[in-house]
Amino acid sequence: MKLFKIAHVGSGTGKNPWLDEISGELKETGIHVTIVQADSESLDTEERKFAELVEELRDCSFVFITIHGSMTHFKKFERLLEFIRTRGTDAFIESSLPEEMEETRDLFSFPEEDYNHLYACLELGGKENFRSLVLWACKKIGGLDVEIPPLAHPATEGFYHPDMPGVIDRDSHLKRINPAKPVIGISIYQGAYHSSNLKSVDALVREIEDRGLSALAVFFGTVPNPVTGAMGVRRVVEEYLTENGRPLVDVLIINQGFSQISLSDPNDGTKEELPYNFFDDFDVPLLQVMSTNKTFNEWTEDIDGLLPLEISSSLVWPEFDGQLIGVPLSCKGDIDGRRIDVPVKNRVEKIVSIAEKFAILRRTPPAERRVALLLYQYTGDSDGIGGAFGLDSPESIIEILKKLKEAGYHVDRIPGNGNEVVEELLKGLNNDRNWIPAEEMEKRAAGAVPGDRYSEWFSKVPEKSAGEICRDWGQPPGEIFVTGRNSILIPGVMNGNIFIGIQPPRGFFEQIETMYHSTDLVMPHHYLAYYRWLKHDFGAHAVVHIGTHGTLEWLPGKSTGLSENCYPDLVLDDIPHFYPYIIDNPGEGTQAKRRSIAAILSHLIPAMMRADGYGEVEDLGSMLQEYFRAKSAKETAKAEDLLEEILGVVNGKKFYTDLGFEDEIGKDELRANAERLYDYTCEVKDALIKDGLHIFGRPPSGERLNEMIYALTRLDNGRNISLRKAVAGHRGYDIQDLAEDPSVLDEKSGRCRGELLEEIDSEARDLIVSLAGKEFDLQSCDGIVDSFYPAENEEIKKTVQYICNGIVPDLLKTTDETKNLLRGLDGGYVPPGPSGAPTRGNAHILPTGKNFYSIDPATIPTPSAWKTGQVLADQMIARYIDENGCYPENVGIVVFASDSMKSGGDDIAYLLWLMGLRPVWSERGGAVTGLEIIPSKELGRPRIDVTLRISGLFRDVFPTLMHMIDDGVGMIATLDESDDINYLSAHLRRDLLDKIEKGLSPEEARRQSLVRIFGCPPGNYGAGISEVVSASAWTERKDLADVYTNWGAHAYGRNLKGERFVELFRERFGSVDVTVKNHVSRELDILDHDDDYMYLGGMNACAKVYGGKDPLSVIGDASDPARVKTKSVDEEIRYLFRSRILNPKWLEGLKPHGYRGVQELVSNVEYTLGWDATSDAVDDWEYEELAEHFLFDDETREWIEENNPHALRSMAGRLLEAYERGFWDAGEETIRRLKEIYLESEGIIEEMSE
Repeated sequence: MKLFKIAHVGSGTGKNPWLDEISGELKETGIHVTIVQADSESLDTEERKFAELVEELRDCSFVFITIHGSMTHFKKFERLLEFIRTRGTDAFIESSLPEEMEETRDLFSFPEEDYNHLYACLELGGKENFRSLVLWACKKIGGLDVEIPPLAHPATEGFYHPDMPGVIDRDSHLKRINPAKPVIGISIYQGAYHSSNLKSVDALVREIEDRGLSALAVFFGTVPNPVTGAMGVRRVVEEYLTENGRPLVDVLIINQGFSQISLSDPNDGTKEELPYNFFDDFDVPLLQVMSTNKTFNEWTEDIDGLLPLEISSSLVWPEFDGQLIGVPLSCKGDIDGRRIDVPVKNRVEKIVSIAEKFAILRRTPPAERRVALLLYQYTGDSDGIGGAFGLDSPESIIEILKKLKEAGYHVDRIPGNGNEVVEELLKGLNNDRNWIPAEEMEKRAAGAVPGDRYSEWFSKVPEKSAGEICRDWGQPPGEIFVTGRNSILIPGVMNGNIFIGIQPPRGFFEQIETMYHSTDLVMPHHYLAYYRWLKHDFGAHAVVHIGTHGTLEWLPGKSTGLSENCYPDLVLDDIPHFYPYIIDNPGEGTQAKRRSIAAILSHLIPAMMRADGYGEVEDLGSMLQEYFRAKSAKETAKAEDLLEEILGVVNGKKFYTDLGFEDEIGKDELRANAERLYDYTCEVKDALIKDGLHIFGRPPSGERLNEMIYALTRLDNGRNISLRKAVAGHRGYDIQDLAEDPSVLDEKSGRCRGELLEEIDSEARDLIVSLAGKEFDLQSCDGIVDSFYPAENEEIKKTVQYICNGIVPDLLKTTDETKNLLRGLDGGYVPPGPSGAPTRGNAHILPTGKNFYSIDPATIPTPSAWKTGQVLADQMIARYIDENGCYPENVGIVVFASDSMKSGGDDIAYLLWLMGLRPVWSERGGAVTGLEIIPSKELGRPRIDVTLRISGLFRDVFPTLMHMIDDGVGMIATLDESDDINYLSAHLRRDLLDKIEKGLSPEEARRQSLVRIFGCPPGNYGAGISEVVSASAWTERKDLADVYTNWGAHAYGRNLKGERFVELFRERFGSVDVTVKNHVSRELDILDHDDDYMYLGGMNACAKVYGGKDPLSVIGDASDPARVKTKSVDEEIRYLFRSRILNPKWLEGLKPHGYRGVQELVSNVEYTLGWDATSDAVDDWEYEELAEHFLFDDETREWIEENNPHALRSMAGRLLEAYERGFWDAGEETIRRLKEIYLESEGIIEEMSE
């Protein structure tokens, strides 16, 4: 008996069930063929399985590899290919990209006829064609005496219904659909149809029809295929799901992975134009549902939810289509010996319920639609209503109300301004119960849920979740917002059919003590009751969460692929969800998409402007320029007089701290640092800072439009060069040279380069103003360029053309924000679009108003990020050597998901370079296929030991990156190198001995000693510190370090899923020499939000408390990748104070935003204290300036008092706290005035509350 062995490697996970069946059936006929099967996911993630496959291939006679999409998704493809080539084994490679198949054609030694036969077998699919392929191999390669059956031609597309077997006639089937009922479309993978793997589809159809709705299911192959005759998804949508230009369905449930749009027009990535978005014409909501390869028990028990490959295929790529990310439809199960998709009953119900609600939304007239607009109330205080990064949320409410009213929604009144929106909420019931008398609360509430009604709702909560809620908050209805009559009160106000509400409190501040000892606090009864009231009592057709961001998407539960016991899923239930989100925060927006089925509406960043000079900053710059000129002209006396004047400003305004001195300096120190001081003032003036806040749906206009154009053209945008670079080039200068060395005197003009840079910037802005005067009409603007620059102006004209034809039209389309929100509320399609930092050379990501997507994780780090990360890391190393005379051995780095998405992985590149590793990229597509060790001689320095504190979001969206980094740690740790050139392996050897001496087994000691990735608790998010700082619920820095440890001591890696190692965490972060957090743009800085002081500041607190160390703590600035910078945290805070906080332009920009503008001041004061609490990073003068500028300045204080009096109390309170904790050595008069303001503000608030 002759044995014959072949191998098949397929996409994704699991085996092809037909091949096992075919092998068994052939054996029964006397044909003995062994078919070895492997899948790309297992091979990529488990080196052992790859090695096992290689062994099997040694005696295989034929290999065929079938990859859905590009080979770049199969990271070990190149390695496998190399082995196959070396062995000389015949192989057939099928890819979705013809060019990839062409490149591997030489592996198949048979003629074109055979090649075409095998290609047709795979393209046509189905069991009979796989049988034909196997028998072809048996005959042509194995030499067996068998017949090769002819090709079968299964149907490529058609309708499907479980009660109608066989081919279904289109016209007669459509007559069965009752157009008076909502129609739910279902897309089915062609392979599932032909393999009868349809139990989950049948469950959907039955559930839809049981609800009295109509189901319209269609199977098809996504890619148009001339071999099979498949028309592809675009034509299927047009011919099967559309009639007379109108969609036949209200919603389309998509049970196919990857991007349908991309696969409808596949290419190798070299085409610049995007495929045509036919879904935009179709204009119905698309609901992606996924089939996981886990069994039901595996999925239920796994907090991760989906497998890494499923995240890519079922989440990342469908987001490029604008699909809403739903929940798993099915898990894998064995039925009758076949491994098939088995529906998850409660998830089927959830999917259909969501689809039904979108269909109802679509069919409900605007006048009858009821919409909830929800604001977030930061910390629950009355000064924090409408917290949303970069967004004037109260004014945005007005903009939305106006558009709703115009569209026919029932809106009773349009408030005059944002302050009126807030005042109405404050007069009603809001989350701050401190200022509302108990007897008034019920009168002020927008609604109330009787206790027995809530108990009825609560009885339907899954047992596990119900038990956890009662564990943390007692029996229903709990205590928060509960009246003496046992009713739960609902904060907010009614406005016709629109409810303007405040997202309920998460519960952390109500149980602040839990931050020290627990990480699994679930939300209170009131939180659940609030959303149930929205659904059942208010009758919301849709919920709109206003701005970045609330708490819903961060509730405990699975990372992806949520179950009924995941709290976002439980709370929101099936209400259609829309979420305006700032475009430069793709990570957290992605979380809302994947954990709360949100349709994102990206919104513009606030207008950005050049900081320019003011007050002492301007004075210093001017005096220093004069000083340099006097010195150059050898006017010694004049130079000395100027130096004396400069010294007065430097010491008077504490600029000596910016130069790194602790005390006042003399003329000698100033003389030695004059150039450095001037460079610094130029850097301060050249900073980009925010001009106020964005208002949803409202394009920037007037001066803000001009500022935004300037900000968007400061860097090159692809082939469109920077405007100021073009202007500088016209003058014969290199803009980078001017910016790098401002104090150098220019030989041509005898002036400082910094002075020339300001002139060029001013000229560029003047040009923009002139263009605006012509309303950016290109023909008129060409004439303006000619008048500014009569000769050699082509580069400037190209940039002006980009401004007039690209940037300005896209900025004016900011109205798409409200337009597409209304489109979504009509039950339509919110089109997809890119995300990122627009001012980082990414103006092409505009316009906003899109359901944004992020980045393919497989491409991280990108080649450009690799370069940026290396430079940043080298700067940090150089800084440490300069201060300490040696290399840092241990570096702690904070890694966020959004930063990696926006930069392409600067942080990942940074830490790989520190360890002495580099990425290996695929030849096509830019996918990272693995890591390689940089030889020690090439590296030229020791390998540095790096420990990560990742965010919970990074854990959720980048599991493959965690695995890659963990693999990299193992690669470096096992190198046979000396301690002085490999700190990681040196520390591993030391730690192994230590842990074995403490009683651990060698295996466990090694496992723990290799841990270098720590993160949030499984299923939870955050670092705990900001809540404790906000509530002033701590006594000493050790408290903050303990909270940071409680929330961060969870180990991750290829074989670690959040295991808790408290002592190990303390050891690692107690030993760091350097702590790092890098920033991608100046659209967000470390005083803008609490995450930076939470994560990096918390790390510093750990180093101080557990290690007795004062690490160098640095912020990398990659806002201009061509000119990255690294500052210590205290330097960065001083820089932000000089460029933004104390800059009158910044304050003036906030004033038009009233209450919400004041809120920005409150946040900055709190975050300043947070940095000092964790990191000792704030100088006395900075607290002093906060008091002087915002509270002691009469005009500013009156503005705060008039617009947000609660803020006055908060700011005075924070500054007094800084004094009382010993952070600030303030004078008696300063403290007296602060106490006076605090008491006065309390009096004002009490009067308002009466």
